[in-house]
Amino acid sequence: MMTSLLISGGRIIDPCQGIDMIGDLLIVEGKVTWVGAPGSSPSQRGYSVLPARGMVVSPGFIDLHCHLREPGF
Repeated sequence: MMTSLLISGGRIIDPCQGIDMIGDLLIVEGKVTWVGAPGSSPSQRGYSVLPARGMVVSPGFIDLHCHLREPGF
């Protein structure tokens, strides 16, 4: 059973969606279900809260650094 998680007060950055804001982000069943202003999240019982003030909240990063002239092993 997955729990819901509210990431609260972080700087939310998602270039694909054009988002760069201080806010809250709600994850339910492993999916982002809501993004909005700090303290305005939908009321829902039973979610964990992760304070993120002073932190960056963003989609996962991929390391694209490689040297094609060298073997990859």
